[in-house]
Amino acid sequence: MRFLIRQIHMTNARYSLRASAFGIDLGLIAVLQVVFGGGTIKLYEAACHYIGVQSDISMELLMSQFCGAFLFIAYFTFVQGLWGTTVGKKSMNIQVLMADGKPLTLKQSYWRALSYLLSSWTYCIGFILPFFRKDKLALHDLLCGTQVVAKEPISKLSAQQPELPHLASVHQLQIPTTEPAPVLAPIKKAQ
Repeated sequence: MRFLIRQIHMTNARYSLRASAFGIDLGLIAVLQVVFGGGTIKLYEAACHYIGVQSDISMELLMSQFCGAFLFIAYFTFVQGLWGTTVGKKSMNIQVLMADGKPLTLKQSYWRALSYLLSSWTYCIGFILPFFRKDKLALHDLLCGTQVVAKEPISKLSAQQPELPHLASVHQLQIPTTEPAPVLAPIKKAQ
């Protein structure tokens, strides 16, 4: 018995898909920042109150920024490194792969998360690069040897998709009849 396998064709993801996925991921990180960053600041304020000193607003801002950077790097490192995609990329049906098509390891995912900082320190030009490049690679993709691909089913018969095999098992389920099957005449081409 033959089984049909759904073939997936991978192409470089469009800029709009990448930007939407990144927006979803940043929204999720913002929620985590409110919860964990706010909790860290509350712990700091409680510790200051306990030892009898006044909390410093500049220290609270520093802690908040540190928590935000830590959550950003941790989210992209662990979620992408362990599960192969982030929540935003999963919802947009895209994923990050190495240039050779293999999934990212935890170490590669960590360096890619750090290279997001370089993309943002260039006045976000690194994030805008895929819009102008034919291969749709951002600065962090170029630095780390990665690519963001869109997973789409192949819809048309092409060289990448062989013709599907005849399904004999479907015909075996048909009820046999005594009437002969109709014969189809060849189609004449209009000239």
